[in-house]
Amino acid sequence: MAPSYYPMKTDYKCKYSKCPYGGVVSKDIAVKDGQNYYHPECFKEMNNRKQIIDIFYKYINKDEVGANLRRIVDLIIDSKKATSEFLLYALCYVIHHKIPLHHAAGLYYIINNDDIKQAYKKYKYKQMPKVDISKTEKAKDVKFEVKQDKKNSWDKILE
Repeated sequence: MAPSYYPMKTDYKCKYSKCPYGGVVSKDIAVKDGQNYYHPECFKEMNNRKQIIDIFYKYINKDEVGANLRRIVDLIIDSKKATSEFLLYALCYVIHHKIPLHHAAGLYYIINNDDIKQAYKKYKYKQMPKVDISKTEKAKDVKFEVKQDKKNSWDKILE
């Protein structure tokens, strides 16, 4: 047990090497994986990259050079051509629809495929939380009334 004169740690270092948040994560939002702490977004991004590489080796080409595959995945995601979530979805789409893909360089083609983009938009739309309109409160209509004085129209002009 640590002596009481040491302050409790409130911030941790995010272990994701490409952390966009400066590398410091507060204790209340930190995601712990073993001995390491991550931002929730960094943890999701890191896991998506691992899944992309694992799926590629398992279903596409187990003989692909690892450094080449990681470099291409990093270039696609880091250059903002596609998010890791979209790339993962596109890879699963290719496998499910049996679209031919034999090398890592083919990932550039699948992220530009219009059918995959449309399917991803539908997938994201279905994941959006639905709002039940019948349960929402309707705003009360405000009625405006104009009250005119009972003056002669010539009297108004002369005033």
